[in-house]
Amino acid sequence: MLAKRPYLAALFLVALGLVFGATLVSGFGSWKGMSVAFGASDIALGGALPNLPDDQAISGLNGSFVAISKAVQPTIVQIDVKTEAPKTAKNDNSQNNPFKRFFNFGDGGDDQGGGDMPFFQMPQQPQGPEEGIGSGVIVTSDGYILTNNHVVKDAAKKGGVRVQMTDKRVFDAQVIGTDPTTDLAVIKIDATGLPVAALGNSDEIEVGQIVLAVGNPMGLESTVTEGIISSKGRAINLSDESTRAKNGANYAISNFIQTDAAINPGNSGGGLFNIHGEVIGINAAIESGTGTWIGYGFAIPINMAKSVVTDLIKSGKVNRGYIGVTIGQVDQTLADAMGLDRPRGVLVDKVQPGQAGEAAGLKNNDVILSVDGHEVDQSNQLQSIIGMHHAGDKVMLHVWRDGKEFDKTVTLKAREDIDDKAAVNTETEEKPEETSAKSTATLDNIGLTVRTVTDADKDKFHVTNGVMITNEAMASESMDRGLPRNTVITEAAHHKVKSAGDFEDIINANKGKAVGLTIVDDKGDSHFFAIKVPND
Repeated sequence: MLAKRPYLAALFLVALGLVFGATLVSGFGSWKGMSVAFGASDIALGGALPNLPDDQAISGLNGSFVAISKAVQPTIVQIDVKTEAPKTAKNDNSQNNPFKRFFNFGDGGDDQGGGDMPFFQMPQQPQGPEEGIGSGVIVTSDGYILTNNHVVKDAAKKGGVRVQMTDKRVFDAQVIGTDPTTDLAVIKIDATGLPVAALGNSDEIEVGQIVLAVGNPMGLESTVTEGIISSKGRAINLSDESTRAKNGANYAISNFIQTDAAINPGNSGGGLFNIHGEVIGINAAIESGTGTWIGYGFAIPINMAKSVVTDLIKSGKVNRGYIGVTIGQVDQTLADAMGLDRPRGVLVDKVQPGQAGEAAGLKNNDVILSVDGHEVDQSNQLQSIIGMHHAGDKVMLHVWRDGKEFDKTVTLKAREDIDDKAAVNTETEEKPEETSAKSTATLDNIGLTVRTVTDADKDKFHVTNGVMITNEAMASESMDRGLPRNTVITEAAHHKVKSAGDFEDIINANKGKAVGLTIVDDKGDSHFFAIKVPND
């Protein structure tokens, strides 16, 4: 009998183990939690599903992102680019390269190579063409693809551009045309029946709207990122040195959509899509000190791209219309000097002779308030609206001048290249003149020192009256407003300036007010400035 006790104990332990095992299995079988028995109490691990307000809405949103991604990915291609000529060591001017702030290509920035930075960086070699990767949007079923100018502008003429589809087909591509002013380009592959992206209306976008960026960042094919529109109408300068030299130092059509959807090198030329699967922008740039995404990127509005791509497909170039004016921003001080109720509109700094603006009767110091009923408060807004028109188109400008508002119809003209004129004689030989002709005045309240113009000044600056700005005090109103030294003030507060003493009287008579100044540079060009005269 005693000998059987160990066997009974063993059987009891086995039975106890089976019961405990069944308890564990039943606990693991419930995905909502697990109960473990310890004596008289249980410990429950895990909890119930969270009580969400509308589970169907969340599932629907997730499903929408998936559906949009599947639908639009085939319309975005990868563009592989080889440069025409071998590249050598870094250019000494690379630090001045405007693209350096945006996408780095190798060691020199985008405008030193074809396309964006490749995924793997090999040591630079002194021989052989460089390679880069960008993206493109298929805009016609027979092979026209929209991308960025900086992706393909340095591509070799033969075999320099290749296109890879999402189904792994590869095509050689031809560059049809480029538009450096908007950083857009069109290429063409020999194919039919291609999936085509739906093009939306970028004028209808709103800040906070959900967007998807699709492209090939860092060589990672067909990548989708999600974010929102962070801002609209951003002005960033992507034009390179040659573009600025041709179009003017400050001219570029820049009206970018800002987004926090991740955009990286290789995304250039890809699509920014809304939740309806429509392209609303062409991804173009990031602003980054590292060359990679740090929180926001920029896309070219698709409405601007539509007019460019149509022209490039038809003729290989853009038949863009111009008013023929140089323009500037209107801030609070300038608005006060102009008599505007608030800072609004775009200042006409100079009307170019023989151009559309002069023919329509625009004048220096006019303020353009709207174009065809669309208000413009930034220079880039005006440039973008006009840039979507062709030479010969008519636009209606609503203008502010001398306290009055009126309309002007302008027939746009094509931009004409302006040849450099012979340099203005800068000799400053001065004969001894009477002391009265060199009277000076120092206005501490605005930080400016002036002297009455001499006969030599009048000849050099092509003026009949005024005072020369000879000095500006540091951290003064004049320096803050950017008044250029060694230029001539001919008018102040709508009065001709006859001498330094006359100018001082005008300034002192306008304490506490904003005063408009007409300033002439050494080329004879006049510009409008405004300063705020302190009460003290």
